[in-house]
Amino acid sequence: MKEQQQTITMETSCSSPQEVVTTNLDPLLMQSCDIDNDHPVDNNRRSSILHTPNIHKNDEENIDSNKKCHFFKKIFSYMERFSGIIYALLSAFFFTTTTFIIKQLGVVLFDVFIIRFFIQGFIAYGFIIYKGYYIYNSNSPILLIFIQALTASTGTICFYLALSMLSLSDLTTIRYTQVIWTAVFVFIIYRDRITLSIILACILTFIGVICVAQPSFIFTQKKPINETLELSLSKSSDQRLLGMFIAIICALAIAMSIVLTKKLFEKKVRQSIVMFHFIIVTLPILLIIQIYYWGFSTTNHKKFNIKELYLNKNFLYAIILATIQIIPMIFSQKSIKREHPSIISVVSASEIVFATILQNIFSRDKSNIPTLIGSTLVLTSIIIVAAQKLWQDHHKCICLPTSIEENK
Repeated sequence: MKEQQQTITMETSCSSPQEVVTTNLDPLLMQSCDIDNDHPVDNNRRSSILHTPNIHKNDEENIDSNKKCHFFKKIFSYMERFSGIIYALLSAFFFTTTTFIIKQLGVVLFDVFIIRFFIQGFIAYGFIIYKGYYIYNSNSPILLIFIQALTASTGTICFYLALSMLSLSDLTTIRYTQVIWTAVFVFIIYRDRITLSIILACILTFIGVICVAQPSFIFTQKKPINETLELSLSKSSDQRLLGMFIAIICALAIAMSIVLTKKLFEKKVRQSIVMFHFIIVTLPILLIIQIYYWGFSTTNHKKFNIKELYLNKNFLYAIILATIQIIPMIFSQKSIKREHPSIISVVSASEIVFATILQNIFSRDKSNIPTLIGSTLVLTSIIIVAAQKLWQDHHKCICLPTSIEENK
């Protein structure tokens, strides 16, 4: 009976490997490594916050015999216990910092990320060859893979396009509404019931987006002193609204790609295969955009100069930083394997905090009060959705063994 209890618990676990990846699979942070059967994720894991490891009496006696050793052991045990959260924080910090620096370098972002995707594509292909996986087989849902790659590509391209129009903190705030949109899409597609927490999170997100966007028909703006300044501010305002619109499309596209990724994992498609298709779809689109940008755009065609654009320190630094972003991808992968997905969603949203701090310290563009309020509301909505999911999974883990004992 004890073995039966363990089997049932594992089969109806709190979060399957597919759900673990799906909850956190962000096309902007596509992992370089794969979640496969070689190193399976613990299906029955609990959050490190809600679960306290047991210490046996013998261990306590041994630890008390050497207090200094006990101190270091305690530190390492806590680091091991919260390693998923630590990796998620490091991932958020490094990704936000490198993206912020790349933006400040003043390079053409798509030119930089074309090279980054070439490098990432070679790494992904090498990994697939090393593992002996097949990119296509007779059972592969090719159409679904292509649609997922296209939506993920749309989200990624919209992110970098909006980054050229918005501050990183505003863009990060809007992008992380993807957590709410993902929950909404899951409820619609899988026909789950809408909960009060989801409704509240959607309302907070909507208000938060309005506070960040600050449309002129709601927020009054100061009148400029002269006409030249007025035209400049009007152009800047129009560009900001366009950037906000593109950022919302980015969030919606990423949310839909996450739901489609869940479908692919249900069909036993490996994550490395999903990532590789995402790269081979994104790369040609970026190339087409840049060929048009430099070759057919009348304003930019005159500015194209290989020496000034590419043979300089800033462009080299940007390529190095964009390539270094593979490191936070690996950290994100490690955090997913070690911690509950709802906790990772909240910790990853610390990108909003990091981006706001970086912007207000190192940038001339400071955040005003409505923007800070909007970022706080979006962050709160993410915490609400994650807390609900965490509570549901924790409740299932507690109730399941009890119900099995009653049926003995």
